[in-house]
Amino acid sequence: MGEVIGLIVAFLGGAILTYFFGFARQQQADYSVVSDQSDNTVMAPVEGTIIPLTSVHDEVFASEAMGKGLAIVPNKGTVTAPVDGTITAVYPTGHAIGITANSGAEILIHIGINTVQLNGQYFETMVKQNQVVKRGDLLTKFDVDKIKTAGYDTTVMVIITNTADYQMVKPTDATETSDNWILELQPKEIMEGAPANV
Repeated sequence: MGEVIGLIVAFLGGAILTYFFGFARQQQADYSVVSDQSDNTVMAPVEGTIIPLTSVHDEVFASEAMGKGLAIVPNKGTVTAPVDGTITAVYPTGHAIGITANSGAEILIHIGINTVQLNGQYFETMVKQNQVVKRGDLLTKFDVDKIKTAGYDTTVMVIITNTADYQMVKPTDATETSDNWILELQPKEIMEGAPANV
């Protein structure tokens, strides 16, 4: 009789422990989804060499007055969507474009320094205001060589204009663009070790 009771206790104890430990593992799995940074990363909109935003030859951008970010010296004149989102600003001169990511990040892509003075020459915008785009969609074309010949710096600034909404805007350590992220954003409301859906 004692052996039967022992088996029952062992079975029930194992079932209860499995239930609770299994539940805890499920919570951890859910947390990994919540903490996945893929929705809070910004890809490179242009190909080229990555430089610190503070090193660009424009005080407004270099001072980070418009927000944190980085800059890219382009080797190709195509701008693609760095995130899934909606086009929220299309400048008539084609030198800049604004996009709001589905995650809420507000991103300004500014092509060149003082290139607004070109009045749209050497730029071709491929999207419209309020257009929904996916990462990698073509946004703008620009002629790198002709803009340089006209005497303008072609450095592309990628700015998070709502930087204040984030605990951190972390630039990549890479010096060249690739298929990896260039900016990682940590929203203020995400508390370390505390999943948002629990």
